[in-house]
Amino acid sequence: MKNLVCYGNGMDFGIEDEALALAVPYVLGFMGTMYALLILYTVTKWKQSQEAIRNLWKRTMVATPLLLAIFASLNFGALTWGLIVGVFAVGAHREYCAAIELKDTGIRMVGLVVIVVTILLAMNPNITEMELFVWAGPNAAGLLGLSLFAGAFGTWAVPIIQDRSENVTSEVGRALIGFVLIWFLIHGVFLMHLGEIAVGASIFVILNVAINDTMALVFGRMFGKHKFRPVLSPKKTWEGVFGGIFSATVVGYLAQPLIPQFTTTEAAGIAILLAIIGTMGDLMLSALKRDLNLKDWSQMLPGHGGILDRVDSFILVAPATYWLLLMLGV
Repeated sequence: MKNLVCYGNGMDFGIEDEALALAVPYVLGFMGTMYALLILYTVTKWKQSQEAIRNLWKRTMVATPLLLAIFASLNFGALTWGLIVGVFAVGAHREYCAAIELKDTGIRMVGLVVIVVTILLAMNPNITEMELFVWAGPNAAGLLGLSLFAGAFGTWAVPIIQDRSENVTSEVGRALIGFVLIWFLIHGVFLMHLGEIAVGASIFVILNVAINDTMALVFGRMFGKHKFRPVLSPKKTWEGVFGGIFSATVVGYLAQPLIPQFTTTEAAGIAILLAIIGTMGDLMLSALKRDLNLKDWSQMLPGHGGILDRVDSFILVAPATYWLLLMLGV
């Protein structure tokens, strides 16, 4: 049954999914808070930080339509959500291969083909009801396992077929790191295989990542004094990290209706864990960038850098959520 979320001006939003309808106030509240804090920061810090403020506004203006597109895709189910994640995954794979200067077309194509095929299969949330894919289990975990094996095996098979050993350790090792990163990322599609909680869990993940990243930046800009990991991420501060995790925890507590199998305290606990893991994802990608002498993975998203710069937290939070919820019996 369609949920009609109505507001004071009489406008209604035809939202077919109940979890997405529940999320509307959180999303609008987050965006309103984000703009309010940005305006406050602009007014109070304009003379001291004009360039930083311009960059923040650029980031926000790019992030807003992206966030709306992501939430809109969830209203139409696994197909459109899978398409969004798929576009990000393919773009991230391309960025990574360009960054490590991977010239072997065979190795590049193996990872890309496995990722694309896995996403296409996962875009059907009922695929495991087909006799051909029953073995994958009710939550399609078997497909994830098979794709990981296929990608690793295929990557190693390329130099064997070519009968070469030169640069194999470097090329295969770097390619496998990239493949695993994108394999982590496509867990986002598999969140839609978690049954009744699928959309709610997906929204919970998006809110957790968006709020942790945004509020870490805001708290860091406004109160940051103590460097967190100066080598890996020179601008990240302890104040920013704690501000992001705290904000994500509060929203996780309030967003408990999205994952109704858990109490508010349990939802807050899950949010804390995911925020910490998301911060680790950010630092993980930063470590790779520093090793490769990169400032950003690309310039595809103005103010953000590349796709990998935008999804660095999601890369770990998506698989962490998928496997955690399975372990908890969802």
